[in-house]
Amino acid sequence: MPDVLAMPLSEAEKLLQADGWDYQVVRISSGYRHESKENCRMEEYVVRQQLLADHKIRLSTIMKRRKEVLLHGF
Repeated sequence: MPDVLAMPLSEAEKLLQADGWDYQVVRISSGYRHESKENCRMEEYVVRQQLLADHKIRLSTIMKRRKEVLLHGF
């Protein structure tokens, strides 16, 4: 089973598909809240993986805000 922990979901999906694994995604509610939403983009990360029957993996994910730095640093 490939290790996809701490990867963005988009990268984990590509890796699993390339290796021929079936998977299901379960989104977990995160307790972390970032007060400012300016210059932030949401990204989904794998925080848990579990091997299921029939060559299938369950991926548990959370949404995280990624702070972006603008061109001029503001």
